[in-house]
Amino acid sequence: MAQPSILVLEDDEIIRSLMVDVLEDFGAVVTSFPSADEGMIFLERTSDPVDLIVSDIQMPGLLNGYDLSKVVAHRWPSLPVLLTSGNTAMASQLGSTVRFLPKPWSAERLLDCVQSALLKGPPLH
Repeated sequence: MAQPSILVLEDDEIIRSLMVDVLEDFGAVVTSFPSADEGMIFLERTSDPVDLIVSDIQMPGLLNGYDLSKVVAHRWPSLPVLLTSGNTAMASQLGSTVRFLPKPWSAERLLDCVQSALLKGPPLH
């Protein structure tokens, strides 16, 4: 597979930086923002393809990660979204079509979920 293009949305700077490092080491081209709102603006304006969105659920702004995933499913139905959160109770509300990675995650678990999503495999819970 060519270098995947991954959009990372995470308001915690340390976690976002770690996620970007892990994904870049994996060989991905990573664009990151601290909010789903900025991610949405990027998606609407970019002409570059995005292969995957990895987003925290709870973030400041108008959209949270779950809201973003619903917009993406409607507007870009072939674009997979991997949601992550320390609030695992939220995962039960997401439904079976959304991929969820609970925090704290290991680099290996992050990459497993990312690879599964890129291959359009079934959501891992």
